[in-house]
Amino acid sequence: MTRLLLLLVAVLGASACSIQPDTAPRQIPQGERGQLEPVTPEGGEAVGSTRVYLVAEPGDGEPVLRAVQRSVDADPDAALEELFKGPNNREVGDGLGTAIPAGLRLLGARSVAGTLQVDVSSEILDLAAPALIYAVAQIVFTGSELDGVREVRLKVDGRNRDWPNGRGELQTGTLTVYDFPGLAESSQPAYPPIPSGTVPA
Repeated sequence: MTRLLLLLVAVLGASACSIQPDTAPRQIPQGERGQLEPVTPEGGEAVGSTRVYLVAEPGDGEPVLRAVQRSVDADPDAALEELFKGPNNREVGDGLGTAIPAGLRLLGARSVAGTLQVDVSSEILDLAAPALIYAVAQIVFTGSELDGVREVRLKVDGRNRDWPNGRGELQTGTLTVYDFPGLAESSQPAYPPIPSGTVPA
């Protein structure tokens, strides 16, 4: 009976600590938005063909991920190391930040059959929602920019974990950009206007 009671307490405690999904979009309180700001700008010059994703905080509405260019090799280690550096001084001036925690280390990254295996240090586990959602999304979107990568499996110290998707629901296994709908700015160009007096075919 005692063992059953202890097991029940453990299960209830674990469920209480899980991230609860939102039923609708919500504003992020200003106090929590501070977690998305960089501590010290370190990112490289915004040139090159490799894209990493930072967090843009518009004047109104929810923060969104925005792709920026970096002049590093388009391989997992180089791209993710650059992501972990955060924004450069100019990007900070433009209102870009990061949810990646200071001190987070990349322990390994390799792509196997379309799945990018990313292993990081435990600092990411110190983040609370919504910063954790944005940090995970930054890693997934940056990794998905690499050739041949369709999904990302994120580990901590070599161990698989469940991660929140864009709705805050814990998800087992791999993640894709489609697990974070609406979280990143569209990279598609705007459609050109239809000239007046013409009718599309």
